[in-house]
Amino acid sequence: MKKIFLMTIVLMALVGCGTTRLTTQQRQAMEQMVANRGFTVDVDYCMPMAMPAKSLTSEYSVRLSPDTLHSALPYFGRAYNVPYGGGTGLNFDAPIEEASSLTRKGDERLLTVSVSHEGDKLVYYFHIFDNGKVNIDVLSRERDKISFSGRIRN
Repeated sequence: MKKIFLMTIVLMALVGCGTTRLTTQQRQAMEQMVANRGFTVDVDYCMPMAMPAKSLTSEYSVRLSPDTLHSALPYFGRAYNVPYGGGTGLNFDAPIEEASSLTRKGDERLLTVSVSHEGDKLVYYFHIFDNGKVNIDVLSRERDKISFSGRIRN
C-alpha cells in the first residue's frame, strides 16, 4: 500500500511538472530572445556521460549574445587532451564561429553554436522548449559529452 501511495505522489508530480506552459506573451518574448541570440540559461542539473547525473547547487549558466558565448558551467568527465593544469574547462567567453537554428517537433527549437576554446572545438546544442525549459548538450573533441538542463531567462 505504501508503494502505491508513493508511486501515485511521484506520478502526480511528474504530470504537474510536464504541463507548465508559458503565456503567449512570454513565449513570444522567448522566441524573440532565441532568434536574436540574446538569452541566459540558468542551469540546475547536469548529466555527465560516464557518471551519475547531479543536481547543481551553485549558480551556473550559459549566456548567449549575438556574437559571443559566455559559458560558466562545471565539467565532470574524462578529458583527453587539455592544457597543463586542466585549463578552464567550460568556464570561458568565446566568439561564436557558427550558429544555426531550426524548429523540431512542435514545441522544440534547436539552436546550435560552435566555438573554439583552449585549442578545443566545442559545439553547444540548445534544445529550447515552449515551457521555458532548456537542455544543453556540449560536445567537444577533447572531452566526453556532457548535458545540462535549466530554464531560459532574459
